[in-house]
Amino acid sequence: MSRRWTLKSDGFVRSESGDGARFQDVVDHLLSLRGVVDAEDRRRFLSPDYDAHFHDPFLFSSMRKVMDRLEAARKNGERVGVFGDFDADGVTSSVLLREGLEALGIPVSVYLPHKETEGHGLHTNALDAFEAEGIRLFFTVDCGMMSHEEIADANGRGMEVIVIDHHHVPEVLPAAFAIVNPKLKGEAYPFRELCGAGTTFKVLQAIYETFLPERKDELKWRLDAAAIGTVADVMPLVGENRLIVTYGLIVLAKTRRTGLQELYAVGRLPFGAGKPPIARDIAFHIAPRLNAAGRMAHARLAHDLLVEEDTETARGYAMRLEQHNVDRRKVSDDMAKKVSAIAAGEPDRKLIFAVDPDFHLGVVGLVAGKVAREFGKPAVILTRGETESRGSLRSIPGLSIIDAIGECSDILIRFGGHDQAAGLSVRNDDISAFEERLEAIIDGKLKGIVTEPELSADMAIDPSYLTLDFSRELSRFAPFGEGNPEPVFLLEDAEVDEVRVVGSDKKHLKLRLRAGGRIFDAIGFSLAKEFGGLVRGERFDAMIGVDENEWNGSVTLQLKVHDMRRKA
Repeated sequence: MSRRWTLKSDGFVRSESGDGARFQDVVDHLLSLRGVVDAEDRRRFLSPDYDAHFHDPFLFSSMRKVMDRLEAARKNGERVGVFGDFDADGVTSSVLLREGLEALGIPVSVYLPHKETEGHGLHTNALDAFEAEGIRLFFTVDCGMMSHEEIADANGRGMEVIVIDHHHVPEVLPAAFAIVNPKLKGEAYPFRELCGAGTTFKVLQAIYETFLPERKDELKWRLDAAAIGTVADVMPLVGENRLIVTYGLIVLAKTRRTGLQELYAVGRLPFGAGKPPIARDIAFHIAPRLNAAGRMAHARLAHDLLVEEDTETARGYAMRLEQHNVDRRKVSDDMAKKVSAIAAGEPDRKLIFAVDPDFHLGVVGLVAGKVAREFGKPAVILTRGETESRGSLRSIPGLSIIDAIGECSDILIRFGGHDQAAGLSVRNDDISAFEERLEAIIDGKLKGIVTEPELSADMAIDPSYLTLDFSRELSRFAPFGEGNPEPVFLLEDAEVDEVRVVGSDKKHLKLRLRAGGRIFDAIGFSLAKEFGGLVRGERFDAMIGVDENEWNGSVTLQLKVHDMRRKA
């Protein structure tokens, strides 16, 4: 599918000075495009410092109250409950809080809901389970903001609830003992974009500072889980998220978690102590395997993998997750084809809306995200049940999907989420009304905006900049992800020197191209179908990234071709 090209800045960045000065021009410009302007922001961005750049967890207005309640629980020998969500963020949040409480000597019971039978949010099944264990205090992590009735029920049973969440804040708050959420109105905490695991990590920081200051170094080893949750939930990799993921990737390379070590081995994941992962490895290798548990079976499997210390047991968990991930990939690919066909047949609509009783509830969010990116439009995918339908929504940059469905709250059974992703339940009798209203709302919010896939370059680039040293300078911008995309450049008037189709599925292009009097190696992933007919001497413009290729101990520059336009 063709994509609209845009430039964030016009013209080439040029300098007659030496390479170092020229690279600095580009670095400065890329930082400015990312809103990093003053010297302190620059230091925080290019050199994140674990000891210096984390905010004080007690800037959360309720944090001291939470610590006081934990002190009472420890003193009284209470067992504490943890209720988490079933995705990777919810699972890692649950694992983090469990480990923090156990470090205090507090016994913990973790309850993770079944996605298909219990759904999102606090469930009465969990209340029953906690009550049967005599629990009088429990936390919700990565959920809870919309669980008004269930929290009121818990209060009526003599239980206190502490909500740790990052999702949409309703006008009326649930009647919890305390709420830790960076998005709370009037909250003094300076960084609003933490995920559930990131917010839970702030609670752990407070726990260790209050009760275990002599063991604070243990916290660094928890950053593997916090980084997984942050990347899996597609949070912007700026501010504290950048800290969490930068150091979390270091920990992931040498993780002490037996379960992750076995996940790497079973999945043949190409990283470890000798080759640290990048954020993309979390997004495409680690998180999908953990998410496969909740999507295809039960999230408890992912939780148990992360906390398991016995190698043989952990390997069994990892093998089950690997099979679930294989099954998930097949189901999601089949669904994506069906939804893409629906979207392609309605090119003038600004909303992709699909409902089917055969849609697997476990992968609707995954597919919604895929088709939203493919078509550059918000997507709603629902699994139709007997009387009500449940599903997920994914948005596009600049459109808050949670605000849009909030305007439909009177015809929804339940909803929750954040700007780019949400989930909901709706009565089957109300689906048509919901679709009609949501489409009208989105049409209004996107009035005058062409909804189509877009590829944006930071700037056009002179070929003389494209060197191995330049690639290494750009690596300082990592970790890349939401909110901090890998730099993309417009390379104009390149010429094909050699081209061949590669890959086991013959989907990719391997290129040698000429530009500015030089020859470059390049790879174009998934471009063979559209550009496999390129011939030597053909000229084109390209959207490129800059990377390195290692082969037989030698490291060379490699361009990543994201898209091409043949020249007339």
